[in-house]
Amino acid sequence: MGGQQQRGGPARSVRTWIACTLALVVLVASACSGDGGGDADAAALEGSAPPDTSPSTVPAPAATDLRGVRYCELLEVRAVGDALEATVWNTLGLSDCPQAAWEAVDPVAVAEAQGALAVVPNGPRYWLVDTIEKVAPAGGSLPERRQAEVGGLEMFVAATVAISPEQVAGRAPYRETSVDRRTRFTFLAGAEVYELVAPDGAAYVMQSWSQQVDPTLGEADLAGLGDRLELPEGWTYRTRTLDADLVVVTVEEDARVLQDELENSYSRRTDGGS
Repeated sequence: MGGQQQRGGPARSVRTWIACTLALVVLVASACSGDGGGDADAAALEGSAPPDTSPSTVPAPAATDLRGVRYCELLEVRAVGDALEATVWNTLGLSDCPQAAWEAVDPVAVAEAQGALAVVPNGPRYWLVDTIEKVAPAGGSLPERRQAEVGGLEMFVAATVAISPEQVAGRAPYRETSVDRRTRFTFLAGAEVYELVAPDGAAYVMQSWSQQVDPTLGEADLAGLGDRLELPEGWTYRTRTLDADLVVVTVEEDARVLQDELENSYSRRTDGGS
């Protein structure tokens, strides 16, 4: 995949990108942020790294004590053949994405510098997960992460995400998207969690909240968020305190993720609980 970047006609690229950006936040915020390093696809796609950032490889830090940690991402969109992919640059563990520095990022200038079709900001966001364990594919190992300064912020590559037409079409609040991320997300006993429950009883736990739509949204607002959300018919929002660890395991199966209209991200629970 890496390196074969055929943009096609300008009008086609622009139309595709405009549609694609509607799906990117769901894919990235839910799939790969803060995973402590790239996945197998990211390793295979290292050849698509921006030529001007001179990335270094460093050991990936453990992703622990994440709850309340602020991070930002820049999604570098490129064409690969007839498809699109986004290289996900993330600030987690390098800074708390200072607001002044974030506001100073010029996505158009960064895209031009990187030779990308577009750069899409995703953030600031805040984790509600306590720990994230990245799991290597069977018989494989986790690659070292790549790190560089992008848009004036020190960042690392969390992953490179292929974007399918189905994922583009699937971008809408409360619509589930499947993501291969090979992780264990843990919410510790005693933590307050916020969940969406679908009409069929499937429960989705909020993994991160966003200040992209509402810059004032804070963790203290989440318990009462159900009064604010325009939930689809049959859906409910609930707040509860865990009496045991809640672990969302998506190692042998794809994660199933969605967002609400404020772009808060949720993962479908895999423990069979209700």
